Amino acid sequence: MTEHAAPPMPQPTAEHLSLKEYAGKWNVDCSFFMDPAAPPMKASATETIELVGEFWTVSKYESNFMGMPFVGRATMGYEPHAKRWVSTWIDCMGPVMFHLTGTQQGDTITMTGKAFSCMTQSELLHRTTWKRLNKNEHLFEMFAVMPDGKEFKMMSSHYRRA
Repeated sequence: MTEHAAPPMPQPTAEHLSLKEYAGKWNVDCSFFMDPAAPPMKASATETIELVGEFWTVSKYESNFMGMPFVGRATMGYEPHAKRWVSTWIDCMGPVMFHLTGTQQGDTITMTGKAFSCMTQSELLHRTTWKRLNKNEHLFEMFAVMPDGKEFKMMSSHYRRA
């Protein structure tokens, strides 16, 4: 029997190290755009982001939305072999899992992915932006390309460290 050296363990990249900055509890001011002709619905939320080793975060998002408790979970990480950010999202109001991938330019991570929309009863292309404003504040926005081909801003969330 020949002994083989174990392959080296993966090491965190600069992208992985930047995830540490998001760990902790955040207060979130949310605006939900249900109709382009109407003012946005406002809500407050909290999100607790935890590190999973050196490579991933997992978060719990909690709010009240349309008079009901709302809970969501997200994962976030970076795949160095593909040079892309990856994320998932699930929540208590829909039977759909979002899978998003993207890249970073400066302080903004832009991700895209297709997911089924319960509003349109069709699969839509979604785009998110995650902009770091400073170490204690960031802005998240989500858009969807509607069946008519026009992009619609669905939400905007301003995060402040709790």
